[in-house]
Amino acid sequence: MTDYRPIECDLHDVLEIACLHHELLQVELTDGRTFVARARTTLSTPGKEEFLVLDAEDGEHRIRLDHLRAVATLGADGVPGPRTVLAIPPPDESEQGL
Repeated sequence: MTDYRPIECDLHDVLEIACLHHELLQVELTDGRTFVARARTTLSTPGKEEFLVLDAEDGEHRIRLDHLRAVATLGADGVPGPRTVLAIPPPDESEQGL
């Protein structure tokens, strides 16, 4: 059994549109890593996990959708457009008053 948590449909639509137009994205992952890559497609596994397939300078990346924190489309000038947040980070211990 997998611990995959599906993202909301409207957020999935944002990724599908980015793939349709092969958008260049600034990608933020839930572990804090960031990189730039071109959106290619999304795919689902038999276990119902969903992935965003991206083409980056260092090759293909398959990112499980619940590992995405945010994406932003990069313009021709390299400036990111509006950021779409896909995952809300858990609160810090300091925010919980611990």
